[in-house]
Amino acid sequence: MLPVLSRGLNDKSEEVKRTCCQIVDNMCKVVEDPVAVLPIMPKLEPLVRAATEKIADPEARAMAEKALKTLQKSAEGCETKEISAEEALKQVKAALGDKATGDEVFEMQALHVAALAATATNMRSFDAADWKTYIGALEPFSGVIEELRAKLEVASKPKEEIEEEDTDGVDLYKGTFSLAYGTLTLLRDTKMHLKRNRFYGLLGPNQCGKTTLMRAIANEQLEGFPKRDELKSVFVEHEIEDVEVDVQDDGFPILSVDKPGWWWVVYTCNEVYKIEKTATEEQVKELMKSVGFGYPGGPDRAANLELPVTSYSGGWKMKMQLCAAQLMNADVLMLDEPTGHLDVDNVLWLEDWLESFPGSIICTSHFTPFLDKMCTHIIDFQDRRLKTFNGDKGKCLTQFVEKNPEKKSYFELSNEIMKFTFPEPGAMEGVKSRSKVILRMSAVSFTYPTKDKPTIVDVSLTVSQVSRVAVIGANGAGKSTAIKVLVGEQKPTEGSIRKASGLRMAYVAQHAFHHLEKHMQETPTAYIMWRFAGNDDKESLEFKSKELSVDEETARSQKWCIDTVSGAVRRVTSVAEDAKKNKQDEAGTVIPDAAVNRRQKKKEKTYEYEIKWQFKSMDQNSWVEKEILIKMGYLKLVQREDERQAAMAGLMTKQLTQPSVEKHLTDFGIDPESASHTQINQLSGGMKVKVVLAAAMWQNPHVLILDEPTNYLDREGLGALVPAIKDYKGGVLIISHNKEFCDGVATEKWIMKGGFLRIEGESVADEAEVQGSNQAAEDVYDGAGNKIIVNKQASLSERTRRRSSRTLRRESRITRRR
Repeated sequence: MLPVLSRGLNDKSEEVKRTCCQIVDNMCKVVEDPVAVLPIMPKLEPLVRAATEKIADPEARAMAEKALKTLQKSAEGCETKEISAEEALKQVKAALGDKATGDEVFEMQALHVAALAATATNMRSFDAADWKTYIGALEPFSGVIEELRAKLEVASKPKEEIEEEDTDGVDLYKGTFSLAYGTLTLLRDTKMHLKRNRFYGLLGPNQCGKTTLMRAIANEQLEGFPKRDELKSVFVEHEIEDVEVDVQDDGFPILSVDKPGWWWVVYTCNEVYKIEKTATEEQVKELMKSVGFGYPGGPDRAANLELPVTSYSGGWKMKMQLCAAQLMNADVLMLDEPTGHLDVDNVLWLEDWLESFPGSIICTSHFTPFLDKMCTHIIDFQDRRLKTFNGDKGKCLTQFVEKNPEKKSYFELSNEIMKFTFPEPGAMEGVKSRSKVILRMSAVSFTYPTKDKPTIVDVSLTVSQVSRVAVIGANGAGKSTAIKVLVGEQKPTEGSIRKASGLRMAYVAQHAFHHLEKHMQETPTAYIMWRFAGNDDKESLEFKSKELSVDEETARSQKWCIDTVSGAVRRVTSVAEDAKKNKQDEAGTVIPDAAVNRRQKKKEKTYEYEIKWQFKSMDQNSWVEKEILIKMGYLKLVQREDERQAAMAGLMTKQLTQPSVEKHLTDFGIDPESASHTQINQLSGGMKVKVVLAAAMWQNPHVLILDEPTNYLDREGLGALVPAIKDYKGGVLIISHNKEFCDGVATEKWIMKGGFLRIEGESVADEAEVQGSNQAAEDVYDGAGNKIIVNKQASLSERTRRRSSRTLRRESRITRRR
């Protein structure tokens, strides 16, 4: 490849240079031994370095800089030991012990075996079968060849690479494998050793391959790992994929009326994991009752056995998958962020449940106390290798961080490694202070159509731009429901919601990936450009309730027409009254199709909207007052145009172009390579959350609402999110069970219990900010930046001002005469 890369890196085209740099970056990532890179460094490094200096395109230059770092890093650690034939001969004789005869024939044979062993060691070839066939075929060397191979493999490594072996217990798997995802190499010739009745915690940043590794094991795609008929492995993740079954229209149920049976668990056992032995319906029913599911005739729980799977929250879906794992008697249970959707009580339940689980557990989690309490071993992703650490249960993670201080981020949230930058919300009409209420919910209750009891009852709350709120409560207490009603995804059964004109809200739902489901084959940049084309947030529009209220239906049933004299829109009062004009009225009846513009009425605070009428051309548009449109039953049309105008105001400083979107994504920890050259389906869960968060912040919202934002973010991502929220000039509402995260950002708590809300704490503006604002208003500077001292005076009465004005005019006339 070197001649091809040399030609490409000397090419005039920056695109060709970028591609060559990307190839260098990818090839260096699969280098097993730094020694292999040394021969090409003198030729390749100057060419890549020159590319970093000569490429004008910032994104391509960044790729060249990344390739240079990867190239230099791949050559680090060239102190790998070389084994000589003499050293190998000593190991051969030591392994033989008394069998070493010392005659001339033996010496020649031993020297030959030692030379072959040294060559294989220096080539880093340690395949046991090859050593037995090609090196240890002669007697008496065949009996000690495996011992010799193991010793020389250890001797060839630097001391820090040698790991402590877990010699106790029963082996489940011990082997070497590589792992890739698309064109990305995640693990290269790495070792993994699993024992029975162990708890392995997977550590590593987003995009390193934790979830991919567990999914590969569950799908029987990991080379050398036992198949499911030998070793039952189950993978439990957040999202349960939609399953097309011919049972009901309202989702995949646990209990089907048409086809009796506990369908989700049976399907999972039989179709997903191919387990022939299926538990009886009674066993499944009793197990699910024991973990807290409601049932007919029993307690009323948020997750009832008669409801479809799609109606459950993330915590209940997690419990349901754990039930399936227990019924299958899994040998290896793999968990992806199991505590993400669980409240404190359910985390304790999960810990007790896992303590009694008879098999081994592999788990990824960013919840430090959970890992520290449960783990017996830590498997860390380091430079495309797995490093295993043996610790003591109850303090395993603590011991690991003590030995590896660079991993201290697991016990503190800081933005030393990664930094998020939220955009400024911008001004809002009629809102002079950040502490002014801009969103209010008054006496709101909401009942789901499938339930008799309301999920939230008589909830009243206010939100301002200084709000830093943590919404907390048990699973099923109504937290997510209250937020959905607040943002307009659900319509309140009782009560009202009012928001300031021009308010922009950003909402990241609990199952954040649903924002991306239809765009998995696109890049993050392409997704944002599609979502906000035309200054409309297409995701936001999907959330707005499309159901009409009774009042709206009644209003829309009335006929309205355009007055031929004044041009105003008026209601057709009655058919009898307008009998003579019936033909004219029927022809002149109008129905709004869309609002295309907005303007403020002169000397008034109300707005008029330019309306495009159904079946009429654009040149027949009319300006209609807001109050008239509301009376006609088109409040949602008004709100949509208000949101569009607010979005346009928020995007005055942004352009929907690839460079601008890439820069915005960089503010959320997404590099240009991932932003514009990687499909969303190839990103890790943490990177997808960052994409959703960045997209939500594109229109510079005044209020950010995050439902379980910590589920997939790694520790570096969480560390970047905390200070970003603190510095953000808009309001923030957070639903999360992560106490460490909530305590780091929230000053106010909304506690939901049984559908009722209790508020603790208060969100107030920072004192320094208030003083700074007042100071800014009081201090006056001239054009050169010099401060002008202004002496304050008491406000004058109207009579005094008129008298002073007449005096000044008289003095001015006298001066002109002179």
